[in-house]
Amino acid sequence: MNKDEPSIDLLNIVDEWKEKLRRSGIMYLRDILICTITEIMKILGTDDETAMQIVENASRLLEELMPEEYGTLKLKDLQELDKKRMFLHTGSKNLDNILRGGWASRELTELAGEYGTGKTQTCYTAIATAFLPPEEGGLNTGDISVAVIDSENVFSYRRLEPILRRFDINLKKIKDKLMIMKPKHTAEQLQTLRGLLPEIRKRNIKLIIVDSLTKYPRTDFSGRQLLYTRQRAIISMVERLRRYAINFNIVTLITNQVVGVPNQGKRDNLRPVGGHILGHNVDTRLLLTSIKEDIKQVKIIDSSWLPPQKTKIRITEAGIMDPE
Repeated sequence: MNKDEPSIDLLNIVDEWKEKLRRSGIMYLRDILICTITEIMKILGTDDETAMQIVENASRLLEELMPEEYGTLKLKDLQELDKKRMFLHTGSKNLDNILRGGWASRELTELAGEYGTGKTQTCYTAIATAFLPPEEGGLNTGDISVAVIDSENVFSYRRLEPILRRFDINLKKIKDKLMIMKPKHTAEQLQTLRGLLPEIRKRNIKLIIVDSLTKYPRTDFSGRQLLYTRQRAIISMVERLRRYAINFNIVTLITNQVVGVPNQGKRDNLRPVGGHILGHNVDTRLLLTSIKEDIKQVKIIDSSWLPPQKTKIRITEAGIMDPE
């Protein structure tokens, strides 16, 4: 991150509050905008009106100091921001093609599907390709890291090794560049996501994976009477990830479970869980379904910028690739 980036020292608040923000990993004005009003209230122990004023002041300062990102943008400004977007090779040229380059930074991408459709293996492949140089479809412009929030508790180095070998990446050289976090419930998963803020800067995280986003909220808040609480937890996670992706130009992937919809055709009866919360807040949504054994279909079911398309991939020990 640029050393000249505006810090919280520019805020007209007491030193005690600045110290509380720093202890929470909030060092720069940009970090203020990543947090919600509720989070600022809790960190500072203040009311919502005061927290809102602090966020508004941070926003005003950023508009003055970084107008190319936070001011009123013209079409040419949007074009310049779009040029900064990075694309990560998925492991499959077929999938890269329908995504117009691969996994895109500055947005949140969802991989939904039944058990065994290759969601986790797709994420493993992204971990490997992230350490490739940009000219080979990776994100490694220097000293980067990858963060994995493993809510499914399935992450295994042994499963990752053959994928790394495929891309000629030495596990020993990247072992310290992988952050694997295994939250045990919804509250810990939320806290883990919030705790990534200082790590993003310190470790130069360029890929964040959450596998899976909805498992704990569905487990911890089952039943219609807890629907509001469940959806509130999900939106908190999604919004935090989107703000990371946009503000730090990060590739962000989440996996999701599916449910069957009655009175639909057999091929079209699967829908990602999470309802409108995910539908309105995820940038690109993919549905993975099985065709036969190792061959899967990947379909773009919704996107803010990509048309609906589908393709086939093959799931192998060495990651995802194109069918032969």
